[in-house]
Amino acid sequence: MLGVFCLLSLPGMAAWAQGIDRVGTDPYEVVYRPDSVAYRVHEGRRFDLIFQSGTADMARRTAAALRRSWPGTEALVGPVAGDVQMPVVINNVTDRSNGIVDPVPFRQEIEAPSIKSDPLTAHAPSWPALVGPHEGVHAAHAEVQPGVGVGALIRPFAPDVVRSLNLNAPAGLVEGAAVYRESRLGGDTGRLHAPLFTMKMKAALLSDDPWSLTQMLEAPTYTQPFNRHYIGGGHAFEYLAERGDSVSTSFFSTAVGSHNRVPVLGHGIWLERATGQRPGELRTEIQSTLRAAYEEEMERRGPFTASTVVAGAVGRNHRRPYWLSDSTLVAYVNGYETRPGFYHIDARSGDRTPIRIQSITEDYTYSLGPDTTALYASRYVQRPTVPRQQTAEVERIPLDGNAPSRLTEGGRAFAPAQSEDGPLHVATNDGPFTRWSVVAEDGSTQSRTPSAPLRIRQVAPSPTDDRIAVLVHKAGDQRVYRAEEPLGAPPTLRPWVDLKEGVIYDVSWGPEGRYLLFSGERGTTANVYAHDTATGETLQLTNVRFGALEPTLSPDRTTLAFVRYRHERHDLVRSPFRPEDASPLPDSVVGAGGAPLSFKTERTDSAEGPSVAELQKQSTTYAAWHHLAPRMVYPTLQGTDGATWDGEDLRGEPLGTGVGVGVAGSDPLQQWGYKARTWWQDGRLWGEAKLQTGKFLLRPSISVYNRAVVGGPQGNGDLFSRTSVEERGINLGLQFPLALQSNVYQSAVRFRLDTEARQTRLRGGAQSSSYTSRITLTPTLSVAYRLQQNRRDVVPNTGLVFQARGTFDAWTDRGAGTVAGVVGADVYLPFLRHSHTGIRLGTRLLSQRQGAVFNVGTFVPRGYDVGALPAGTFLQFETEVTQPLWYIDDGLSLVPVYAEALSVYGFGESMGRVRGEAWHEVFTSVGGGLQLEARFFYNFALDLRIGVAYQTSLGEGAIIGR
Repeated sequence: MLGVFCLLSLPGMAAWAQGIDRVGTDPYEVVYRPDSVAYRVHEGRRFDLIFQSGTADMARRTAAALRRSWPGTEALVGPVAGDVQMPVVINNVTDRSNGIVDPVPFRQEIEAPSIKSDPLTAHAPSWPALVGPHEGVHAAHAEVQPGVGVGALIRPFAPDVVRSLNLNAPAGLVEGAAVYRESRLGGDTGRLHAPLFTMKMKAALLSDDPWSLTQMLEAPTYTQPFNRHYIGGGHAFEYLAERGDSVSTSFFSTAVGSHNRVPVLGHGIWLERATGQRPGELRTEIQSTLRAAYEEEMERRGPFTASTVVAGAVGRNHRRPYWLSDSTLVAYVNGYETRPGFYHIDARSGDRTPIRIQSITEDYTYSLGPDTTALYASRYVQRPTVPRQQTAEVERIPLDGNAPSRLTEGGRAFAPAQSEDGPLHVATNDGPFTRWSVVAEDGSTQSRTPSAPLRIRQVAPSPTDDRIAVLVHKAGDQRVYRAEEPLGAPPTLRPWVDLKEGVIYDVSWGPEGRYLLFSGERGTTANVYAHDTATGETLQLTNVRFGALEPTLSPDRTTLAFVRYRHERHDLVRSPFRPEDASPLPDSVVGAGGAPLSFKTERTDSAEGPSVAELQKQSTTYAAWHHLAPRMVYPTLQGTDGATWDGEDLRGEPLGTGVGVGVAGSDPLQQWGYKARTWWQDGRLWGEAKLQTGKFLLRPSISVYNRAVVGGPQGNGDLFSRTSVEERGINLGLQFPLALQSNVYQSAVRFRLDTEARQTRLRGGAQSSSYTSRITLTPTLSVAYRLQQNRRDVVPNTGLVFQARGTFDAWTDRGAGTVAGVVGADVYLPFLRHSHTGIRLGTRLLSQRQGAVFNVGTFVPRGYDVGALPAGTFLQFETEVTQPLWYIDDGLSLVPVYAEALSVYGFGESMGRVRGEAWHEVFTSVGGGLQLEARFFYNFALDLRIGVAYQTSLGEGAIIGR
């Protein structure tokens, strides 16, 4: 839930300035938001609400949760800036909901629709009641201001830089603090009270390879669970805060404050200072203490239910199975080497065959149609021109392998279920809550329930009569209600099945509609239950070590299948269905009484603060220019970059270092962004500025500059003089990203066009000259077609990437203009994808009327030292094979280095100059080496390669690296 802008270097202002002065690097990137979306602003003490029109209720609830939790948050994190104003942006443009805190520009940004994840939301009063305090911890962490130090020195000039420094910490420490805070808001709120969350910590520490402290605090790249830094970080934080006689989070505020003062050391140093123990000692203590507690729990809860694994492997997840016959199931499967989708699974052998490679919403709540010929599922469909806008749409997926058909358009619908002779039922987003809706023939959705502070999780029609089971979440209580035909408006929902002081996660009907099966928690573990509608009894069918989910009963009612969690996997298992052997749960555990569900709009979690009407009245229309004051003022050093003159790459004597000042900024919605700087160099003042906006579909930008660079031509242009060149000009840029396919396979197009009017001249002494003027067009096109990459693939296992870039002078007042272009294509082959072997075939074509137009570092075969290519046309072919050897997935705490994976690679490359159909000046190399993927200082990705290239054209070898 944390969006952090990664600094280009640490720790000081000068390093930041050098980073943002690099060509193409903009710390305040703009974001395109749909043109139909309008925002309003409500200024408050500490929290300024910037909310999308129509989300006032979500904004009000979020602000109330932030206000209530702020004193405890500040006590946890440490001293924060007293005058801080935090922009809180509330969106309702996407169904892939989340919350982030981004320091550049500083804001909290929260999606109104609730995350469809029971471990996060099942116990929470509402989505805003949880996400507000969670993101509030990140925001307070960013605002830590302990006193004298690097942070205090930089903050007056660039507070966003200090926020980035503060959040440049182990992901598990950052998220662990927020998970701990959300779990201390009262009751069972928060993930540390959620069995579906804690089961993964238990399974990991009771495994043969328990998580190290570094693994608890670092986000994994190739190893499940991929939210390990939330799980491990939350439990490690809880342990450190509560291991003494009293609860204290001072270790966190001490570590955060120390890092703010001296942000050049790893957090392992500061944790040692705060706790008085080295990270290795903390690891041993946490592992041994928690492991002993988990072992004692398992001994107390045993014996456990015997079951047979139908299908299971490390890294593979089977979700939401359904029986198609007494011998065949269908399930959604994904994993390290498995393409996500729906599969047929043999109930005895576990053999699987694909039905459809398909993405799905994260709740995995799809259903089998009554006639068992099709599945009904929801997935996110990205709007082609708006990357951040992804809408949940329902599809019918035939089991015979034919193409699916879209059933909704703009539905924002999930958890579909087709009734026997009636409509298709779905849950639809309604701000932070959801409604029960049905899908009409035209693809629209029609609400059956009014807007209310409820979350409809699942609608499950009985296969044989007119009863409908509805799983509803209300204010932290999640239970099954019963609706009966004929349905009213709204339908009457009566309490049916409830685990007192527990949560029900999912429901499914057995054949003939007698048994309603579900999974739920009763204590610390999720298990499988069955409600006998004939007797009214509720039976517990399993007792598992970590968690059991998503039960389904075979057509002959003899076999129960369900999902059982193990470390790094969700196994599909089966066991005999013998309800006569199970004892009914007592009334003290399960309830079925109470009044019908009320659909009244209640202020259940935010009684304080303005009402929706008051919030609307007190707010104003968002105007970006009100928020465009500089967010960063920084010193800048100008070096001695090279220049181009009539297509030649020029180098010369230094001009001397330029010294100046720069500014940069953006509004919180990132509709506008800018940067500008001016400096004194070589006896005069220079400058450049850039303005860009995301207000329009074609993202435009404009840059102006006047600068001196080194170099100049002499004679016929083949020799370089030692003088300086003055450049001045204006650049108009347009860029347009387009999503073509947003399923398991990804296809996209990105186009950019730069139009530059530039004047250059020699300057200094007798070599001064008049300006040479030109107008240059530089189009760039990138196309990705059906790329797919499983979680442990280091490169895609299938797909095509095409790239083209050209530059040509549309007009020049002197001589022939520059004309050059380069095109390339890479094809990824799937032949060895089950072993994660990446096979890439590539080709490139470069043509230029003048020499040295393009950087040829990735064009010339590896091992050859060719700084530039002359005029002409060149063709290159290459093959590269990459094989992972070891998913290291560990690192060091005192030295902030985290290793992800070690691979071996081999390649062959050949390039030549094309003259007619003949090759000329052929360069060929073959070789291989090792590749290490790692992270340094938590957020800086490193892709290190070392190898050997044999240059067949020269008969020599060379050491290569990257």
